[in-house]
Amino acid sequence: MGRIKRKTILFVIIIFTLSFGMVKATDFALHKSSETEFCISCHSMTIPYNDYIKSPHYANQHGVSAQCKDCHINEKSNIEYLTAKLGGIKDIWFETTGKIDSKEKYEEHRMEMAQTVWKQMEANNSATCRSCHDYDKMNFDKMSAKAKQQMQIAASKNQSCIDCHKGIAHSLPKVKSDTFDINELKSGSTAYTTTISPLYNNQDFASIKAKILPYTQFTILDKVNGAIKIKLNGWQEAHKNLLYAMEGKRITDAVIRGLNDIQETGKTYYNHTTKKSWKELSIIAWIKSTPVTTNINQQWEKNKFEYESKCAQCHQKVQEHHFSSNDWPAQFKGMARQAKLTKNETQGILKYLQYHSSDITNNVEN
Repeated sequence: MGRIKRKTILFVIIIFTLSFGMVKATDFALHKSSETEFCISCHSMTIPYNDYIKSPHYANQHGVSAQCKDCHINEKSNIEYLTAKLGGIKDIWFETTGKIDSKEKYEEHRMEMAQTVWKQMEANNSATCRSCHDYDKMNFDKMSAKAKQQMQIAASKNQSCIDCHKGIAHSLPKVKSDTFDINELKSGSTAYTTTISPLYNNQDFASIKAKILPYTQFTILDKVNGAIKIKLNGWQEAHKNLLYAMEGKRITDAVIRGLNDIQETGKTYYNHTTKKSWKELSIIAWIKSTPVTTNINQQWEKNKFEYESKCAQCHQKVQEHHFSSNDWPAQFKGMARQAKLTKNETQGILKYLQYHSSDITNNVEN
C-alpha cells in the first residue's frame, strides 16, 4: 500500500513539474515573442519598423520609446492578449508563404493589415494607447490652444485615440487608384482628370494661365503627335475666369483664363441670393500627357480615406454633409493648410467634399 502511495506521489510530482515547466516555457515564449527584436526578425516587419523609428513613438524629447507590444498587445485583457499572439502567427504565415516578403507586396497589403489593427483599436477604445495616454492625466493647459480645444472635446466624449491618430507610428496605406495615361484613350472617350494640368490653345503648347483641376470630366476630340484636344462643359458665374461643374455650385473644374475657344451654349441661370448671372460654356482646349481615370467612384473612396486620415489628425471629422458645396471651399482652406496637403490633394479632397455635401446627394457620375 505504501508502495502504491509513493508511486502516486511521484507521479503527481512529475506531472506537476512537467506542467509547471510547460507553463513557464509558454510564458517565456509569449513574452519573448512580444519583444521588438523578435518582431523584426521577420524580413517583412523591417518595413513597418523603418516607419516606426522615424516617429515620435521611437524618439522624442522625453526619451521614452514605445515598443511593438505597447501598441499592438493589450496585456490587461487575457482574451485580447491571446488573440494578439494568435494574430502574430498570421504574420509569420504571410512571411513564410511570401505574401508580404517584398516592399511592393507589403505595400499592396498594407491597407488590409492597417484596417485590421484599426478595427481592434476601435473595438477596445484604443486600450493600448491609453496605457500611456490617459485623458484624466492630461495637462491640457500645457497644450497649444488648438490641441487643447480638440483634446478636451475628445476627452468629453471618451473618444478612441485611433479615430484621429491613424498613421502616427507607421505610414498610411495608399488607396489603390485606377489611373492611366490620357494617351491610352481613343477619340470620343469620356474620362476624368486626376491631377492639376495646364491647358493650351493649340498643340504648340504656348503657355497661358489656364488649367484643368482634378476630377473634371472631359471628352477627347482629337489626338495629334502626343497633343490631346479635349472638350469641357460647365458654367461661368458672371465674368469669373473659372469653369464650374454645375449652375449655382462653385465646384471648380478649370481656370479658363487665356483660352480662346469658349462658346456659350445659350443656357443661363440667375441666382437671386447673390444676384449673379450664370451661363453654360463649351470649351475646346489642348492638353499634354496626364493621368486620368474612368472610375470616379474609386477616386471618391481614395479622397474619403485621405480626408479621414489626414484631416482628422487635428480635429474631429466634419461630416461631408455638414456644409453645402458653396460653403466647403472656405471651410476646407484652413484644414488643408494645417494638414499640409499638396495642391493636388487639396483640390481632390475639396471636390470630394463638395460632391458629397448637404445640397448634392449624387456624385459626379450620376
